[in-house]
Amino acid sequence: MKTNFYTRTAYKLSDQPVPNCFLKLDDQFDKHFSTFEEAFLNPCLVLAESLCARMADLEMYAFLMEDARKRHTVDLEKDEKAAILTRSFFFGYLGAGRALLDTSAVTLAALHALPMTTVDCSFSNGDFWHQLVTAAPNVHRRYHPLRLFITEFLRYCNEAPHRVPPLVVLQNHFGKFAPRDTRLQVTDDPKANLSQMATESVNVRWVDPLHLHDRWKSQFLTLCEKICVDLEKEIAG
Repeated sequence: MKTNFYTRTAYKLSDQPVPNCFLKLDDQFDKHFSTFEEAFLNPCLVLAESLCARMADLEMYAFLMEDARKRHTVDLEKDEKAAILTRSFFFGYLGAGRALLDTSAVTLAALHALPMTTVDCSFSNGDFWHQLVTAAPNVHRRYHPLRLFITEFLRYCNEAPHRVPPLVVLQNHFGKFAPRDTRLQVTDDPKANLSQMATESVNVRWVDPLHLHDRWKSQFLTLCEKICVDLEKEIAG
């Protein structure tokens, strides 16, 4: 039976297509489960729905950032509203991305019986990678190419207070009446320092948050595809 787990996520509320890896995974569930009780008590369904929900959240926040620009773009006041919303939604985006990474790590730990506590199941934990390569070296080899991306994203999350400065910093740098697109930006500079930006923002690299989403989305989808393959293998036995 189909579990339709992706309909219990933010994908149900948007026009974004459900990634194919989740549809294929539900096809595998359809072959394996014959009753609702059997499906709903299986840990793989819980893990799959959680992973899909976090990917849906990520895409939802990207949509909200884009939608804010379309809705508030007539005059200076609305341009500022779009900038305020963009910054709030981008913090939500970073949180959703971190949750997606943590859910992926938790899933791998569960599937491969890694001897770790719940709080230690994180890609940011070096011991997680050590336990994974020890327990399942072939699985570790599949995920290792994503470590650079994962490290970059988690660093962005950790540096979020510096990466997403208040609007006054952009006004100081670009001018109070600068075009809207400049006021939507965040820093793409690991050396950014919030307390120094008032006087040194001229040295900061700026980037549109949606450009960051374009840079990261394919990597997040690749991660989801890999996790879904592991869940399919677990279900197939």
